[in-house]
Amino acid sequence: MRNERRRTSIAANSFGLALAAFAAACVIIGIACFQYYHQLQNTIRDESSGYLHEIAQRVGDNVDRIISDNYANLYTVAALVEKSDTGTYDSVAAIAASQRRYWSFEDLIFINEDGKAYNSSGDPIALNNDDTFTTAIVERRASVSNTQMVDGNERILLSVPLDGLLLAGERMAAVAASFDPASFDQTLAMDSFDGEASSCIIDKDGTVVVRPSNSAGIDTGYNVLTTISDATIEEGGSIDAMKSAMQDDQAGQVAFSANGTRYYAVYTPVDPQSWYLLTFVPSSAVNARSDMLLETTIMLCGLVTLASAGLIAFVLFTTSRNKRRLEHIAYVDDVTGGSTVERFFELANASLSSPSAPRQALLFSNIEKFKVLNEQYGEAECDDMLRMLHSVISKDLRSGEAIGRQSADNFVLLVDYGGEDALRERIATWYASAEAFAAVEHPVWMLPVVEFGVFVIDDAGLPFSTMIDRAKLALRENRNAINGRVRYAIYDDEVRRRLLRDKELEDRMEAALESGEFEVYLQPKYRLPERAVGGAEALTRWANAPEGMIYPDEFIPLFERNGFIVQLDLWVFEVVCRRLRAWIDAGLEPLKVSVNCSRVHLHNPNFLDAYCVRAERYGIPRGLVEIELTESVVMEDSQRFVSIIDAIHAAGFCCSVDDFGSGYSSLNMIQALPVDTMKLDKIFFRDEEGGDGRRMASVVESIVGLAKSLSMETVAEGVEHPEQVDMLERFGCDYVQGYVFAKPMPVADFERLAFGKEVRP
Repeated sequence: MRNERRRTSIAANSFGLALAAFAAACVIIGIACFQYYHQLQNTIRDESSGYLHEIAQRVGDNVDRIISDNYANLYTVAALVEKSDTGTYDSVAAIAASQRRYWSFEDLIFINEDGKAYNSSGDPIALNNDDTFTTAIVERRASVSNTQMVDGNERILLSVPLDGLLLAGERMAAVAASFDPASFDQTLAMDSFDGEASSCIIDKDGTVVVRPSNSAGIDTGYNVLTTISDATIEEGGSIDAMKSAMQDDQAGQVAFSANGTRYYAVYTPVDPQSWYLLTFVPSSAVNARSDMLLETTIMLCGLVTLASAGLIAFVLFTTSRNKRRLEHIAYVDDVTGGSTVERFFELANASLSSPSAPRQALLFSNIEKFKVLNEQYGEAECDDMLRMLHSVISKDLRSGEAIGRQSADNFVLLVDYGGEDALRERIATWYASAEAFAAVEHPVWMLPVVEFGVFVIDDAGLPFSTMIDRAKLALRENRNAINGRVRYAIYDDEVRRRLLRDKELEDRMEAALESGEFEVYLQPKYRLPERAVGGAEALTRWANAPEGMIYPDEFIPLFERNGFIVQLDLWVFEVVCRRLRAWIDAGLEPLKVSVNCSRVHLHNPNFLDAYCVRAERYGIPRGLVEIELTESVVMEDSQRFVSIIDAIHAAGFCCSVDDFGSGYSSLNMIQALPVDTMKLDKIFFRDEEGGDGRRMASVVESIVGLAKSLSMETVAEGVEHPEQVDMLERFGCDYVQGYVFAKPMPVADFERLAFGKEVRP
């Protein structure tokens, strides 16, 4: 064994060194390739950006030139009009007609000192509000307007001041030439980028003055900055920075994506100072050749890296292939890919044999109802679940710890034992990690309950089979719940004592039932708002044992395991039928009594036959009996549960869901259950430190309201405080059952409470 471990250690070290050399070579080659690629990419990006600005500046210069030429022509027109000194629109119209032969304006517009505008024929024109344009006229400055609507058409106005021209009796402050925005198309046209680029003119606020006419441009909308703000701006740029630069008359560039296409937007100021030339170019048009160069570079770098990695990997593969194959056959579990139980025994033995080993514990894990999960999700999904649980636990194991799969859903673990609190925290961490993984990778999963039996190892010489058996035995006793979905139990002398106690109770149970040691107790249900007794729940006490009272939490779980609960439930049901018959014969108004029905009954598809025989024997109205099924039965198989409820109703009995809220209930589940009564679990009414009472009250109110809307009665269990009763009354709860009113009591005491007298059979 020692020589084998030494050989394994040497092989592992050699493999580790080779793997380290392989990783180092790949990292060095990868870093060199990345640096070269990154430098090349930056160079290409800088050159592309400079080229875009150069093209945009060239178009901007053309716009500046056109506007300057139009201003020069307009000043000439202004001089001609002032010199004509006729004061009539006929002469103005003649001047306008003669000038149209030389430059491409649409009409001349005259604006008086009050801001009223007239065309060259003297017809009034309504101009849009444009504060910048109006202010320039008042201050006798040349100006250009944003888009105006003139005679139903979009126009741009260039204006120059007049020196007090009197026209048709009105003193004119400025003359303007109107232009069709389309007249700028030729100026904005770009031969570069194969016609895929487009330009428009906007003001500093982003309002479009001249739209792009070619179909290659994006839809600019009314305000191009608003349009771009809806797109995805790439890192390093922002609309706010673009706006700020434009207010400062600065040029710039921003990259963004819209409608699945990546664009560069280059903005350049043009005269007048309130205008900007905005050019859009698809990145594919700019980067077509450079992308090809970068792709070739990546390919070459990848080939170099792969060739180097392949050579080293081949050496590693050929030296370790046979070893891995043998180890896989002997030591690798075919489901989880982790250790087999044989490999676990070797690892655990080595760890326990170490003189420096800390105190350790052997854990046996079990997934509750794994066969049901196999039927629900299928074998493949359940194998995935096992792999996931194995993975999250394995990642948390320390040196000297081990895990192996023994069979089906059972794992065995060897872990350091630093006390129960530390172990409980580790188990909780494992389950939390599993939940986090499942939420991302398998959101449809509802993780099952996982339980761990723990055997703290004080004698390392014990056979592993004995250790595992003791860990399993611990799971038969009281298990400690961590968060409702994961439990653990530690084997100790108390576990051994309880096992002996269970054996004692099993030996006595049948004789105790025959001799009358069991007794039926009734706990009253108080009807709201009257707060009067309106029903009861039948409970069992082992009341007449030689050692005194034995409470249900000691014998009910045992009877559930060994199946004796079936006989006990039927005995309780018969006692209830007998009392109901006595109440009816005494002329009393009988109260409905609920009886518990264990899940063990449900293994028999004809379990209701025994109930019907007893009800028929005493001739009681079956609606006076309510059969309670626990919420956990619903969660196991909701469709089968519905068929069971239908069968109960068909037999004439009422049906209720007990302990609703004790598990992973959902409000959506209520609507699928055709029960008569919903019993809210006592967990809703516990006074837990740090709990949010208002949130819990909201949940209770929602459940009560939803149940009522589905014609279900509601019963609140475990209520202990009067203020809780007041709250439930406000919510419309039908019944309250709890110590706030009465504890479970013998039948005679209940009859005196409910009817004022004991009823003799």
